[in-house]
Amino acid sequence: MTKQNVDSVVSKSCTNPTVKTTAENMHKLFLEALRHREQEIFQYLALLAPALGGFIWLIHKKVDDDLFVVGTLSVIFLLFVGVIYSLSLGYNYRYLTLQLAKLEARLEVTDFMLTGWPRTPEEFLSRYKFMSIPWCTPPEIIKIFWIAFMVGIVGVTDAVSLLKPDVKGFYFVVITGIVSIIIGLISPIYYGVKLSKKIDLEGDKF
Repeated sequence: MTKQNVDSVVSKSCTNPTVKTTAENMHKLFLEALRHREQEIFQYLALLAPALGGFIWLIHKKVDDDLFVVGTLSVIFLLFVGVIYSLSLGYNYRYLTLQLAKLEARLEVTDFMLTGWPRTPEEFLSRYKFMSIPWCTPPEIIKIFWIAFMVGIVGVTDAVSLLKPDVKGFYFVVITGIVSIIIGLISPIYYGVKLSKKIDLEGDKF
């Protein structure tokens, strides 16, 4: 169901039985989509175990510097993709929550919403901020993986610093790890700004 479809339906009066039924069905679809977002992160873990296992193998085996650098950069890249993937899923989850709140407002069931969920555009804007800066991090179950991927990058970078300081390409690997960490830490600002713009657009439809 596209955003245009949602707006088309909720713009009508939900007192119409047909429109109300359609909105209720859409509500169920959005709830199901939220569950799928939480489950999708687990699919990425199938790639991480072999990647980290490969890094451990590189650390313990005597391989040439070029192979070590390429292998380590590949591991950092996979972990970095995991960081961005987690944040993207988190943003999508928050946006679906916004659409759910809008539908629930039009269906007049806001009194039955979960206590911790924001109910209005103002609550969304205030919820996803960090010291007045737009800040969108994933919900708890996805946030755990976001943090785990970040810790993984720190661990790999630190391991290279401690165990392979003389390897050719050492500085390139360490700098790549540090840059990946910095991007992972500031990316919630990007998604926070993106979500704030969506909230501003949707605000008058509650």
